[in-house]
Amino acid sequence: MSRSKDIQMARYLAGEMTTKEEISFLSGLEESQEQISELKNMEKSWKYFDQNPSQKDWDSGKAWSRLHQKLESEGLLDDQPVRSERSRFTLLLRIAASIALVLAIGIPALYFGVIQNETELSIRHHLAEEGVATVDLPDGSRVYLNKGSEISYSVAFKNQRAVELSGEAFFEVMSDPQNPFTVSSGEMVVTVLGTSFNVKQLDNPSDLEVYVKTGKVRLALKESEQFIQLEPEEFGLVESRKLTSSIQEDPNYISWKTKDFKFVNSALIEVLQELEESYHVDIHTEDLDLSEMRITTSYSGQSIDAILETIGTAFEMSVSHKENSYFLTK
Repeated sequence: MSRSKDIQMARYLAGEMTTKEEISFLSGLEESQEQISELKNMEKSWKYFDQNPSQKDWDSGKAWSRLHQKLESEGLLDDQPVRSERSRFTLLLRIAASIALVLAIGIPALYFGVIQNETELSIRHHLAEEGVATVDLPDGSRVYLNKGSEISYSVAFKNQRAVELSGEAFFEVMSDPQNPFTVSSGEMVVTVLGTSFNVKQLDNPSDLEVYVKTGKVRLALKESEQFIQLEPEEFGLVESRKLTSSIQEDPNYISWKTKDFKFVNSALIEVLQELEESYHVDIHTEDLDLSEMRITTSYSGQSIDAILETIGTAFEMSVSHKENSYFLTK
């Protein structure tokens, strides 16, 4: 008996198989008397069954019957009644054959009228298409996705708090010492217990920036023993598989999320670039010479229209806009 078969039997006895895996497993058993004997022998020493006497003495008919009830309760069977054990067995074999066909031809999303693709339903995806999007996770944590960014996570999130990130996001993580929260992005894994932090992929998706607002964060390189620990206001950088840390000195680093800005003797052209990135708009200055223009000001939670109006007034410019494009003219 191969190790993989032993593992399959152990997972079946422990009740850890998905419905699809259980169908495939039972279908295979029907074709091998040797495997049925091995399963019975394993069952005798399996502690799980010592605590559940009703599960002892494995029987093929009973196993298929339990599986039929499971499929029925999950709404994966046709509404037509199954009138006999033989017809029930035939139906379930047909389901198993359908699953085998899906695996053989490599099509990820087929519906046979009796069972849906479980893998597709087990992953949640969120994409910020129009602007900043807010996502509330099952454990109460909150994620702010910058435009064009995406996260995905398992429906069993509460048991394993792990998300995959593409792009940039700010996380506010609920504290749960028993279940650390991890963010995988590129070649990095960020691990926390309860904190708030920003993760941003750079132009090279393997490179990453992490900024810690509150709490502590562990930044580790995948398939390596390299890691650093970051504390509030610290900034971690992953570049060419090298980890470095420093103090975050840009007061507007997460302004895309907070819409709070602070500019001290800043070049106006850089201010406008910051506003473009934070509000996801285009700001056109036509033929204006901004090279000598500087500004000291702050904004908190104001709209892009209100901010550009104050800038226009300060520098004697007219402001107009069409959809997401703004125009500054003399």
